[in-house]
Amino acid sequence: MGAETLLLISTLVVFALAIGVFTGLHLAKRKDNSPQILKELEEHKARLLAETEKNEELKQSSREVGMSLERLRDEKERALVLISRLESEKSNVEKQIDEQRADIQTMQEKFTKDFKLIANQIFEEKTESFSRKSKESIDQLLSPLKERLVSFEKKVDETHKDSIKETSGLKTELRTLREMSAKMTEEAENLTKALRNDTKVQGNWGEMILESILEGSGLRKDEEYFLQKSFSSDEGRRFQPDVMIKLPDDKWVIVDSKVSLKAYEDFVTEEDPKVKERHLKNHLISLKNHIKGLSEKKYQEFASGKNLDFILMFVPIEPAYLTALQADHSLFNEAYDRGIVMVSPTTLIASLKIISTTWKHEYQNRNALEIAERGKLLFEKFVGFAEDFEKIGLQIDRTSATYNDAMKKLRDGRGSLVSQAKQLEELGVRANKKLSSNLIADGEDA
Repeated sequence: MGAETLLLISTLVVFALAIGVFTGLHLAKRKDNSPQILKELEEHKARLLAETEKNEELKQSSREVGMSLERLRDEKERALVLISRLESEKSNVEKQIDEQRADIQTMQEKFTKDFKLIANQIFEEKTESFSRKSKESIDQLLSPLKERLVSFEKKVDETHKDSIKETSGLKTELRTLREMSAKMTEEAENLTKALRNDTKVQGNWGEMILESILEGSGLRKDEEYFLQKSFSSDEGRRFQPDVMIKLPDDKWVIVDSKVSLKAYEDFVTEEDPKVKERHLKNHLISLKNHIKGLSEKKYQEFASGKNLDFILMFVPIEPAYLTALQADHSLFNEAYDRGIVMVSPTTLIASLKIISTTWKHEYQNRNALEIAERGKLLFEKFVGFAEDFEKIGLQIDRTSATYNDAMKKLRDGRGSLVSQAKQLEELGVRANKKLSSNLIADGEDA
């Protein structure tokens, strides 16, 4: 039954009682204020007062229901903004993947075209001049180049497959984000009573929820995030945050899950409005004290060699987080000014998804840079090969010219070595070896 319906019913009841009182007064006047009529009138009056009080209670309930509806509307708007932001991030990632894929394809086509053009020019000019030995030398030169081309093609295929996989995974993550948020909220509410009055169990449960969110975030344990990682200050003080998350550019984020929610549990279970208000104040004090304690630890000074970005203070129960922010609108900003960001399961999931997407984009950029570097080395190697190939052709030309000059001296003209050897033979010189008939014939033809 809605708040408006309750209010209407209570109003009708009060109106009916008012009519009864009026009727009683009228009868009392007509019957000279008899004792029986006066008694009934008093009863009607008492019931009227009781219903009036009940009506006030219903009005108060109606106001509380209205406030709850307003809080739900605010939460819905925040969720819609979060979903919109994630969908925008997905669109940007897909666009960047398409641009990188096009660049890689263009680079591969250019290398193939340049290679074919240069190779065809060289082979057309020098093919007829090469002997079998030259061909074997060329194969030896081309073998390392072929291996590099195969490696380059494999790297491009892997990058393309990773891009397709990431696009598909991002769609799935957007769909599961809502499911994870609803599930975490439901689990938090179901376990609130079970954890009441046991701070250690409550802390362990908060760490369990945090680790569960991390496992579903897409980040890799001991790669992008670390559990219970300890480090020491220059003075020897040892610190062990619940979680340390690594960001690109060697930045870090610390997540703390040790916040106490005892006062909030008292607030939820209490029925007395005044006592309930006192528990709410204690809940705010507990959160503020925890914020102060985190800031006083000064992780920035003790994380030697690490660029600490900020600290996430994880509140594992969604309503506890929302109730505190609604009760004190300045609480979030006060924490932020101290370098601390308050997060609930919903906002932590969204933050980790964004970090995971950032890492995937970073890895893609690294692959693109590696591909570009490999392409540069490949092109430089190919240019060197082309230069060596051209030198081989020049050496063959020079060798051919030297060979022709030597052959002219050997067999061409009357003063050639073949001609003089024949003259010696005609003069009676005898030797064990004879000149080749082909050589003599070539000399005569010349």
